[in-house]
Amino acid sequence: MKLGLHLPQIGRPEPDEIARCATIAEQAGYESIWVSDHILVPSSGGTLPAIEIMEPVATLAYVAAVTKRIKLATSVIVLPYRNPIHLAKELATVDILSGGRLVAGVASGWLESEFRALNAPYQRRGAYADESIRLMRALWAEDSPSFRGEFFDLSGMRFGPRPAAGTIPIVVGGISKRAVRRSVELGDGWHGTRMRPEEVAKRLQWIRELASLNQRTLDSFHLSHRVYIGFAERWTETGGYVEGVLAPPVQLAEYLSRFGELGIHELLITPLGSDSIASFVDRFERDVRPLMRGG
Repeated sequence: MKLGLHLPQIGRPEPDEIARCATIAEQAGYESIWVSDHILVPSSGGTLPAIEIMEPVATLAYVAAVTKRIKLATSVIVLPYRNPIHLAKELATVDILSGGRLVAGVASGWLESEFRALNAPYQRRGAYADESIRLMRALWAEDSPSFRGEFFDLSGMRFGPRPAAGTIPIVVGGISKRAVRRSVELGDGWHGTRMRPEEVAKRLQWIRELASLNQRTLDSFHLSHRVYIGFAERWTETGGYVEGVLAPPVQLAEYLSRFGELGIHELLITPLGSDSIASFVDRFERDVRPLMRGG
């Protein structure tokens, strides 16, 4: 099982801190670095804390310049908040600047108040997300694509730049059955978040069932999951929106190993409660990773 690391993106981190995290992850042999997405959040009374979060595509463009090999990914961009033609251009640009290292994690979104504030189509978010994926794939594949859908009608226009590979891998995030179906029907993989191993196992079963119904092979279908973890003297579950785990290294290693045994290919780690990314990675590499089965 490969490991990814979430960049320090919440609040107003120093640019050097973001760059340092990216280079530490690359030097430590992590598969990927990830960023998240919210444009607005409720100032009070919401499920999500009232956080500030740096824009994901711009952040990845910044770390692309200070890394050479590590994959750059989003966990996840909310498609209905954006024009997919503009987004396809942004993603293609970062992919080109990074030498083809981008992975686009996308989803339909869930925070209704954010949709309202952005005048985004909350009731039609699923259909908009589906069409956005199809349209972005068409834009990346042809310099003068023709596309007709419910939300966009495009012909006779040249699009560029396009990724050198003619596409960018798209992993679809979400824990609902609709999101899992979208991943099988339109994605190159599925990206889960904040779930226990038994909850992940349920989604993996959905994926297998849906793939069988769609006569789709899962040989190259990428399965990733995001966990929030930190160190503590005894097992503690944070609850709330994060649903993280704080525990001694031996228990963390056992917990994380269970995801790999289920079939997860890549585990995205979001550190909790550490003084710095450097200190977290140092302790994790010394005390946890050697104990992980398949780590």
